Amino acid sequence: MRQGEQFGLTWDRIDRSRGVIKLEITKNGKRREVPMRQPVYNILAGMPGPREGKVWPHYPRRAFENAVKAAGLEGLHWHDLRHLFASWFMMRGGSLQALKEILGHSNITMTLKYAHLSPDHLRSEMAKTEKPAERFSAISST
Repeated sequence: MRQGEQFGLTWDRIDRSRGVIKLEITKNGKRREVPMRQPVYNILAGMPGPREGKVWPHYPRRAFENAVKAAGLEGLHWHDLRHLFASWFMMRGGSLQALKEILGHSNITMTLKYAHLSPDHLRSEMAKTEKPAERFSAISST
């Protein structure tokens, strides 16, 4: 989700019975639903009541900046997490069309800008095109 979608999220938009977050106000103006991963569901389900109004009443800028600094990740911004998710999603076998829908992009071109693949992942994908004997001989000769 985009930062504005996250921090504008209200409790009435969380459908725990279906495991989705319903977004009505999005950047491209189109309604969408974002499936919740289990850890997200668990965090939301475990938050104390009352469950009304904004889910996150305070923007955690300082907490995020402190965590980035403590982790030694200088230059990391909140929006970078969206790119990171997209890359991991693709490297773990997700489809480009599904990613487009999850991110709420109106066209696939924008989604391609988010789905950065690591060099190791590209190398392993290239290895799939080799004959098994070629891979074995390359490994045994090292």
